[in-house]
Amino acid sequence: MAEEKKKTLGRRRTECKLIDNKAAREVTFSKRHRGMFRKASELAILCGAEVAIITFSPHGNPFVFGHPSPDAVINRYLSGGVINQASEAAAAAALHTVNERKKQYEDAVSKLEEVSRVEIEAGKRRAAAGNSDGRMWWNEDVDDGMGLEELLYYADSLERLMKMVADRVGSKPRA
Repeated sequence: MAEEKKKTLGRRRTECKLIDNKAAREVTFSKRHRGMFRKASELAILCGAEVAIITFSPHGNPFVFGHPSPDAVINRYLSGGVINQASEAAAAAALHTVNERKKQYEDAVSKLEEVSRVEIEAGKRRAAAGNSDGRMWWNEDVDDGMGLEELLYYADSLERLMKMVADRVGSKPRA
């Protein structure tokens, strides 16, 4: 059997020394500091560790990562490892707030999906009814099987339309 020559060099370990090219150094910093923060986040999540990283870019810009927060980890380090009850309570309160906001967001998304579904169904019914005579939606018969939710949406749409017309009429210069 003849040995086949490799087509690529494969993954190679880079020598750990200062990168001479300034642009390449900045690109490497940008990529590597994000990777370092990602690994620190994984360590904190997987092991429950408290982590803080502070690094400065070649331009002198600070980048900070901390879990539960950089301040909490640094304060714990400076106090000799004593857990600060106030920072523990603040972290718990922040987590509770995040969970509340997440629930509010999920509820809003659910409501939006429901409204979209109702609107799509109403549009399908209007299309199936055959609006071939060129009438506009506000000229449609209201009592053709609309549900309460659709009627409320219809009434709200009419009110918005009337307000837009009134605003447009009121904003035109008088002759």
